[in-house]
Amino acid sequence: MSKYAKEYTTDELMAVVISRDIRNDDRGLTGMATGGRTGVLAVGIPVVGMALAQMTHAPQASILYGGYVINPEVEKCPTLFETGQGLSTWRAEARLIDWCFSSQAQRGEVTVGFSSVAQVDRYGNVNIVVIGDYYKPKIRLVGNIFETEHYTLHRREILVMDHERRNFVEKVDYITGPGYIDGPGARERAGLRWGGPCMCVTNLAVLGYDEKTKRMKLESVHPGVSVDQVKANTGFELIMPEKVRETESPTEEQIELIRSKIDPHCNLIPRKA
Repeated sequence: MSKYAKEYTTDELMAVVISRDIRNDDRGLTGMATGGRTGVLAVGIPVVGMALAQMTHAPQASILYGGYVINPEVEKCPTLFETGQGLSTWRAEARLIDWCFSSQAQRGEVTVGFSSVAQVDRYGNVNIVVIGDYYKPKIRLVGNIFETEHYTLHRREILVMDHERRNFVEKVDYITGPGYIDGPGARERAGLRWGGPCMCVTNLAVLGYDEKTKRMKLESVHPGVSVDQVKANTGFELIMPEKVRETESPTEEQIELIRSKIDPHCNLIPRKA
């Protein structure tokens, strides 16, 4: 029996959930990050998930790291979310210049994007600009950084977050990226032809969006997590299925690929439970 049998972390589970959603014709994009937990959520977990999909069921899928690096050799990631010299020497299939990357997004050629934010509400609107009143904020955050484009130009967007009540709020303080705005038809009325949130993967659960109401709904809870835990950490009422299923655990093969082939040096996600 492999040493990876029945052994995985929550971050690895989240990466596996993402990998299952990746299609063979996907072009997936993450931004860049300076490290820390946000970097793991916004970049590390999605990159591992996309690489896992490439190695299993979606060999033709593409990874756009930071929008510029195409299909890097993820197992040789220089350091955690390197943005300096290490990034420029990271071996990859190709690199893009600014205008080329932006034009791809504008043409709708980025089929799936990944982000992590400070606030998300029941309709999938997200905020990384400010907490509190915009003109008299409690906290000034990092600013837009292409988040609006993630939610308007990409064909679909996957949100990756730690599940805390302060992040899952009744109404975001500022809409950086539009989800379903205020309900059915709102994106269309705003002139948005495609895109929007399709899934939210957290350390507690997997969430989607109800087709009729466009509100966030609970899809599954991770092993060892209760529905009450998810409710207690959500600042609004989730749509609940008649029966909440448990998130499917990673296979032994998936964990072995992550640890031995994709991220052997833990440069993308930490190796702790």
